[in-house]
Amino acid sequence: MKVMNELKIHGYYQWSNACGYGVILSDCGDYAKLIFDNENQSTNNWFEIEYIFNEDTNEFDPIIDPNGYNVPLNLVMRAY
Repeated sequence: MKVMNELKIHGYYQWSNACGYGVILSDCGDYAKLIFDNENQSTNNWFEIEYIFNEDTNEFDPIIDPNGYNVPLNLVMRAY
């Protein structure tokens, strides 16, 4: 059995009532990994956090992998 502390999860992103990702941030804060399965700790490669302009708010929003998983960093709930 793997211990969750091997990979420190910084937050969670829920994209439906039953599904979501764990989010791991790099030490510098410029990259993020997503955890798909807490039991097996399957992750992807590091994604650069990109800032995409939001025309509704006239601000730049941080997004993890905007062309794939499209996880808005401002919707990630902090894990303690």
